Amino acid sequence: MRINARYIAFLGLFLALSVAAGYFERILPPIAPALPGIKLGLPNTAVIVLMYIKDYKTAFLLNVLRVIISGMLFSGLWGTFYALFGALFSFAAMALLKKTGAFGSVGVSAAGGVFHNFGQICAGTLFAGVELFYYFPVLIVFGAASGAVVGYLSGLIIIRLNKSKIRSIFL
Repeated sequence: MRINARYIAFLGLFLALSVAAGYFERILPPIAPALPGIKLGLPNTAVIVLMYIKDYKTAFLLNVLRVIISGMLFSGLWGTFYALFGALFSFAAMALLKKTGAFGSVGVSAAGGVFHNFGQICAGTLFAGVELFYYFPVLIVFGAASGAVVGYLSGLIIIRLNKSKIRSIFL
């Protein structure tokens, strides 16, 4: 991987868009007010797009940087800890599924949504105990649904970027 000004600008653009998407998601009303922690996962769009148009290393770097920056801006140390667990589990699942070639962006992202929730439940059990796993069936449904929406949006962006001249400027 070449690290030059073009690469840093490309990564910075995606990082800024991802953090902005996270902020936008925070100011939206809750999807399910009675169920804490359920979000759409819009910032993950940038990670999925980078997996498809760039490479895994760049997508992973963006994922970690996004979680740390967004966590420190919006949720503090503990929120960052939970988000990082979720992001690492999610990224591993998405990368493995994408490598099989059997899944498109919707399937990859849906699995990412489920594994993000699984990672956060695992992090929570370190402090609150295994009782948190009772909440996991609900999170599977919402994680898969929101992940599918994010995957669909990511797919549209990937198609547009592959047709545009912007891609040739940065890649």
